[in-house]
Amino acid sequence: MEFNKRISIHADNRLIRKTIYSAVIAFINAVCIQATLSHACFGWNTIEHFKWMAYFLVSFIAAFVFFSLMDYIRLESGRSAAGDDTGFSGKRWLGAAVLFFVCWLPYLIIYAPGLVNYDTVNQIKDFLDGVSAVPFGYAPGQEEVTVLFNAHHPVFVTLIFGSFIKIGILMGKPAVGLTLYILLQMIMAALVFAYVIEKAWTGGDKKSPVARRVITTFIALFPAIPYYVCNMLKNSLHSILIVLYVFMFLQIAINGHVFSKKERILWIVLSILVVLTQNTGVYFVILTGIFLAIRAREERKTAIIAVVTSALLMLIILPKLIYPIFNIFPGGKQEILGTLFQQTARYVRDYGEEVTEEDIEIISKVVDYDTLVNNYTFETTDNIKATYNLHVTKKELSDYYKLWLRQGLKHPGAYFRATLPICGMYFASGYDIGIFDHIPTDEGIFAQIRHVNPEGVYTSMTEIYEWIRSFPGLCILFQHALYVLWIPAYCVYRQRSIDKKKSLLFIVPFVVNMLFLIVSPMVYSRYALPMIFTSPILLYMTLLKD
Repeated sequence: MEFNKRISIHADNRLIRKTIYSAVIAFINAVCIQATLSHACFGWNTIEHFKWMAYFLVSFIAAFVFFSLMDYIRLESGRSAAGDDTGFSGKRWLGAAVLFFVCWLPYLIIYAPGLVNYDTVNQIKDFLDGVSAVPFGYAPGQEEVTVLFNAHHPVFVTLIFGSFIKIGILMGKPAVGLTLYILLQMIMAALVFAYVIEKAWTGGDKKSPVARRVITTFIALFPAIPYYVCNMLKNSLHSILIVLYVFMFLQIAINGHVFSKKERILWIVLSILVVLTQNTGVYFVILTGIFLAIRAREERKTAIIAVVTSALLMLIILPKLIYPIFNIFPGGKQEILGTLFQQTARYVRDYGEEVTEEDIEIISKVVDYDTLVNNYTFETTDNIKATYNLHVTKKELSDYYKLWLRQGLKHPGAYFRATLPICGMYFASGYDIGIFDHIPTDEGIFAQIRHVNPEGVYTSMTEIYEWIRSFPGLCILFQHALYVLWIPAYCVYRQRSIDKKKSLLFIVPFVVNMLFLIVSPMVYSRYALPMIFTSPILLYMTLLKD
């Protein structure tokens, strides 16, 4: 009787917790949907309020059903695919890696010699001729500089990409360099994903072959993964490294794993590579490393070394010493300040009558005020960010920060209405993962690097992707919100249901990436790629732990 009573209480607590988490997801979803559709924040009139309530109710039901279905999953330990051995198997690891590579290879063949995006084009041109537009490379009229490299994009990645294209040039076919790089990236990604799946399975409480087969099938067949793995793209390289970094973090946070000496060295090396492959990587390593140092006593020294090394490298050694010596143009502050500029523009748009001549003068010293007023768009910060004054003084920036703070305190709603229409498409249901499906047309070297197959072949492949993405049921797997919000939220709920005192350290890398998405300059799926790659791993490890 006492046992049955405890079971009943636990079930009631779980129902309450499920209701609360579903309501939180529904609230975020409703706010973001309204922001992306009407560019409002909770609505300005009765109709908008009713719309918000409708979004909330539908989202709540969907979230509650999602949580209930996930709760229904019961994983049992069983005989492994290779026999009774449930330890780490190098044979299974390499077998999964080969499977991934074979499943991804058709994408490379169809889109041969491979895929790139506009950022990569600019990086290659930067590497080859040293003339780079500042800060983007595609906005007309921007200032240009003649330098060795432009650190707007990670110089380390520019060196890697440029070197492979240079190899192709020396071989007489630049496209060969692109294909060679992508083949190596595919191998690396296959090995990383396969290692993480095998290692997580051996470290989980439930040695469930079913769980391992499901996650293996997903990584092998989910089309968005090969579209990015077969792409010479800084976000792809960075996200593959993030998979291993986050997995090692989760080993500690979920499984209570203690690093070996080799793993500690690997953690420090990974931390350095993460910051070298993405300009925001240094903040990711610092924030996750600080929490790891606080919560994981055994790894405190390793975490501190990784944080200090990464911070010194990216914040002092490279910008203050290496860049000046080698004539490398530093990345501008406009990348960090883009969200602030967007908020100022929305304030001017909504409350222009309150903007004084002094305010206009302060703003104009940082960005072009006319562009801010006339070319404001809801979906991107680039229009305003592109007019950033590269020669602005510290005093002028300080004055702008003070004005930004004053205006925000006066009308905070304007700042929400500026930010949510952009980042909302990551958190709101209904917005799909986008892909790059062609090599951009450009002058110079990329006039020689073109697709091998006729256009109809690879555009047909894109059409198939879009058809699968819109297929009822399957379409859920292609939505940003599943990876950015729903899976992390469910994992928190499930862990708290197992033990309400359990540490939530495991969610830190995902929260940090959410913060990055909130200040994104526009909605590109590549910015959410770390979450798309790692959230399935988090869910996999969470289910194995139950």
